[in-house]
Amino acid sequence: MTTQPPKDFRSGLGAAYVATRDHLSYLLTDLTPEQAAKKATPDSRTILYYLTHIANSELYWLAATGRKVIVYAKQVPLDIAIDLLDEVRSRILRELKKCSEEELSFQAPTKGEKPSLGWVISHITLHALYHSAEIIFTRYAVGGSDLPNDEVEDSWSRMMNAMAHLIFFVKQ
Repeated sequence: MTTQPPKDFRSGLGAAYVATRDHLSYLLTDLTPEQAAKKATPDSRTILYYLTHIANSELYWLAATGRKVIVYAKQVPLDIAIDLLDEVRSRILRELKKCSEEELSFQAPTKGEKPSLGWVISHITLHALYHSAEIIFTRYAVGGSDLPNDEVEDSWSRMMNAMAHLIFFVKQ
């Protein structure tokens, strides 16, 4: 799969975030609410935990930029967790679209200073990528069905290509 690099950091950041979230949605294909709530081992976490953790982390970091956010979620059923992730995704993309060029800088949080929105979206994108591996493991460990063939959408490659393009912009 060949992809063209984005024309600017804003579009690259949005592409990486969307591709990661699309891959996360793919990982939930045909997952039952019971499987999402089941632990792989007594000491492990559930897929529902990871989903609410991802949504809450995105809200936390969005709030760290000084923006108001919706209330954080506790453990919720699968359909509500998916709705929450969709709502947070829409909010992140709205904020990315309307933010200033200055807010797109790659400013990591330091003591007494807020992180930039550019840094936050990069961070939460990598964070969701990390947890997607745990979701895959848990899915199969709790008896989830095989994922359908993804050759057409190829969510993994789209996500990795978008991340590579994003790294290119940050490196410059």
